[in-house]
Amino acid sequence: MRRRDFLKAAFTAAALTASSPSALLAAARKTPQVDGTAPAAGSDSEFVDSHLHYLDFLQGTDGLEALTKAMDKVCVGRAVLFGMPMIKQWDPSAPQKPKYYMSNDSRCYYYSGTDFLLLKHLGEAPEHVRRRFLPFVCGVNANDMNAAPLLRRLLEEFPGRIAGIGEIMCRHDDLTALTYGEPPRADNPAMLPVYDLAAEMRMPVLIHHNIAPSYAREPLYLQEMENALRHNRKARIIWAHVGVSRRVEVLNLPEIADNALRRHKNLYFDISWLVFENYIARDDASLDVWAALLSRHPDRFMIGTDVVGHWETYPRNITKYRPLLARLSPETAAGVSRGNILRLVRTY
Repeated sequence: MRRRDFLKAAFTAAALTASSPSALLAAARKTPQVDGTAPAAGSDSEFVDSHLHYLDFLQGTDGLEALTKAMDKVCVGRAVLFGMPMIKQWDPSAPQKPKYYMSNDSRCYYYSGTDFLLLKHLGEAPEHVRRRFLPFVCGVNANDMNAAPLLRRLLEEFPGRIAGIGEIMCRHDDLTALTYGEPPRADNPAMLPVYDLAAEMRMPVLIHHNIAPSYAREPLYLQEMENALRHNRKARIIWAHVGVSRRVEVLNLPEIADNALRRHKNLYFDISWLVFENYIARDDASLDVWAALLSRHPDRFMIGTDVVGHWETYPRNITKYRPLLARLSPETAAGVSRGNILRLVRTY
């Protein structure tokens, strides 16, 4: 079966089961309640979304009410929610307003106001809505030595309202090339105090850091992430998308991920965005390989949508994981689909 046909068939099957009970839901109900989480917010849900942007690259959003409705359609009880640390500049020479960082060749820049917009909207929401979300903060420049002090200030201004740090944008395909300043990297001296702060506050850090440049076949940037992981072993780092982004074509990604997890006990992987379509769900054989990897490390993976500010595509971006989850034991599937991310933010 061709890859495109395989994906179409898999996603169609996922959509057909989206509104019906599943074995995964039953398994999720058996997952122990995590300390500090609200029992009424997603305790019977099938999924907890570990990677969700409330705002897009122009800081727009469809809002919390529409988001919770989209989540309810596909049994998502809670979500890790953060803004967008970048803005796509609208140059006067551009014929129309951009919608995405790849809309044109205009530059992007870091925007700290994204965290305040998220926290303001959550603060104004009803309690039953607020309890659905685990807010992270992300509006810092990974090259700025002020990053950790600014994050600490934010945590002090909003005590008890922030569950984690990220998604911090480090190496990121065209976004890196379009952003003002030097290319950010996970082991930049400005990032090391961020890991220390996260360890001190017992918060996870979610990082986008490509494992390689576009079209490279070798993991040329792997060492940078490993340096970050070694810096502070108490800092729990979630590596977004298993290090994959657009046109990243490294060989043997499951083997690389397996070895990294064995070397670094403070490393976790978020399966979201293109890594699923481009690597995991290419065909039945690749699904089996990745299912075996998740089974070897059942508490180190989580799934997310990486939807950005607008929710029309939200349902299919979470239900697409069902073919992978169906290959796991009920216990492992429950951890990957909801329990693992909740354990990382158990103090919230």
